[in-house]
Amino acid sequence: MNPIMHEKLNLSTGSPVKIKWCDYDHFKYPFHYHAEYEIVYIVESSGKRIAGNNIEPFRDGDLALYGSFVPHMYRSDADYHANNPNLRVKAITLQFSKDFFKTAIECYPEFHKIKTLLEKANYGITFNHPSNDIIRERIHNALQLKNFDLLLECIQILSLMSNAKEKKILNDKGPKKDTYSHYEDPRMTKVLSIINREFAQPISLPDIASMAGMNKTAFCRFFKSKTSKTFTQYINELRINYACELLLAGKLSIGQVCYETGFNNISNFNRQFKDITNYTPTSYIEEFKKKGVI
Repeated sequence: MNPIMHEKLNLSTGSPVKIKWCDYDHFKYPFHYHAEYEIVYIVESSGKRIAGNNIEPFRDGDLALYGSFVPHMYRSDADYHANNPNLRVKAITLQFSKDFFKTAIECYPEFHKIKTLLEKANYGITFNHPSNDIIRERIHNALQLKNFDLLLECIQILSLMSNAKEKKILNDKGPKKDTYSHYEDPRMTKVLSIINREFAQPISLPDIASMAGMNKTAFCRFFKSKTSKTFTQYINELRINYACELLLAGKLSIGQVCYETGFNNISNFNRQFKDITNYTPTSYIEEFKKKGVI
């Protein structure tokens, strides 16, 4: 299991729009984010939808739009994990590049409402009123489209969403975009690919700095300028994010999670967990139990 996962869809290597029909026994993808915007339409299924710090139940017809880098996941109800052949997750995802028709959005008044919609998508939006069924129908029909027709239909769907009367913002705060600008720097991409893979193991600052072609002092300044975090803070946040996932899974004790995530003692783990999440590990588990996630 991974921490909050940075998913790279690589839409820039082909079409800027990708649509997918999903048919699973249960949702398997972890808490993740990606640079692309994403529309998720739940055709059939139920469970909990987690978007940023928002947790709500979802059911048939759930429709959501996530902005660039908004962390999210879907957790299927327990019945979907019992190998019941009559229960399937059926959903459609429509993903599009954050730079898709960027010039039109910035320059043409006809796109003003879509621009406002995409800005609000940084907080996550749901469209669960029956009045929005036309959007669901268009998304379903878009499965039959490709290439230029799919591009045009994506714009039409966003236009319908921008004019929808019944929509709900999911979070009070959106992601800080400058936090993610480091992915455009090849040195940081190389370094972070290692950190994101090895964060639960001892990581040597001199070795990481050397990989970036810098001494320790220069690398620490560079890292802080790109991430707004110290090297240690960044790793601790990765470890705590992973710890949150393990605690939600409920298979390991708090002590086991401590060592599984790379902390060398329980007191340091508890302190870092509280600093980053504002919960102790125990109160974190209890909070999510109250919300029915675990």
